[in-house]
Amino acid sequence: MTRPVLFLAASLLLAAARAGAQPVTAPIVELRVHGNHSTPDADVLTLSGLAVGQPASDEVLDAARARIEASGRFEAVTVRRLERSIDTPNDFMVLIEITERAGVSPDDLTPGWVTRLTSERMWVPVVRYDEGYGMTYGLQSALDGVFGGTSQLAVPATWGGERRIGVEGTRSFEGRGISRLQAVADLRRTVHPAFDVAEERTRLFGRLERALATAARVGLETARDRVRFDGATDDVTRLTADLMVDTRADPAFPRNAVWGRAAIDRLDVVTGVRRRLRADASAALGVPFGAAVTVRGFITSADGALPRYEQTMIGGGLATRGHRRGYRVGDNAAGASVSLAYPFGSPLAIVRHGVRTFIDWGAAYDAGTKVGDATFDRGIGVGWFANLMAVNAYVDAGRANGKWRVHVRFGTGF
Repeated sequence: MTRPVLFLAASLLLAAARAGAQPVTAPIVELRVHGNHSTPDADVLTLSGLAVGQPASDEVLDAARARIEASGRFEAVTVRRLERSIDTPNDFMVLIEITERAGVSPDDLTPGWVTRLTSERMWVPVVRYDEGYGMTYGLQSALDGVFGGTSQLAVPATWGGERRIGVEGTRSFEGRGISRLQAVADLRRTVHPAFDVAEERTRLFGRLERALATAARVGLETARDRVRFDGATDDVTRLTADLMVDTRADPAFPRNAVWGRAAIDRLDVVTGVRRRLRADASAALGVPFGAAVTVRGFITSADGALPRYEQTMIGGGLATRGHRRGYRVGDNAAGASVSLAYPFGSPLAIVRHGVRTFIDWGAAYDAGTKVGDATFDRGIGVGWFANLMAVNAYVDAGRANGKWRVHVRFGTGF
């Protein structure tokens, strides 16, 4: 701990002790302003009404803070009394700490709400390629702190493989109660890879989460969709409870970690009320030379027939490589994969990339069929992966039924 930090700590403790013993009547010897980048010190001092020689009492400082806050020019204001010297009693400096509102500039010290929103807004590009859907591109704008605390209001707008416009609100909380709330309203349009039919969804979605530990969360979701598919319009209501676990320290190249999600859905669809279990789990084990072996397994199991747009697809870069995405579709699906990956370069490098070899199994089958009776397809192959900050890319060449197929996925990780 450095001498200035020790001095400041001692000064605060001494000032608190003396303030508790008797009212402060000693004068202010020095005034300082911190935190202002656009508003001149003189303007802040004028708003405070403080001057050297005034009593450094709590009443005077509280009144000064109230006057600064009443100006409406700052997000936060703190006025503190500090001892300038341990050896000299009643030698007080008053420190005014302020947080300026967004959008403040030397030419506009009191920006309106339009300027403030414009200055607080972030723009994030959306660029990705999903096998079976094609290229999706667009922008997502976001405003932080809209709902207080750690919160965000986002507006995604994309075109191409997924056409989407919507509004997303999230807020995180500290403590033992709810850890995160999320609400979404959006409109999406895609072309289903398996049926080559346009699918439009108008969705209202809500989710709450609670953290059980650093790497585990439980969640509860509710959603109401209106689906237009192949000339028909259906309503879908979903209630989901899930558990998520993720111990990865480096998601770009995990080693000695487990991650996955298990969920139970209650679906009210055109074919009836259905219960569906979904689980997808992976584990990575570090092996010599910096490589890692990753094992993944997934299953989707519904207790009755589902409409085509709610069924599960297999194939492509996410399951059973060597086959096109959506080559098989069913009420239920299951699969597994084993891969051995080797990264190049240092883990601290900006660009992370490497190669891997893999073997996949996958099956899609009707409700009522046992997983042991399902027909599983197999694919094998090699691939390349890369991570550049928030951009991820995967290229896999898979072989199935005597033919090779290249699978490509990339996109921003925001």
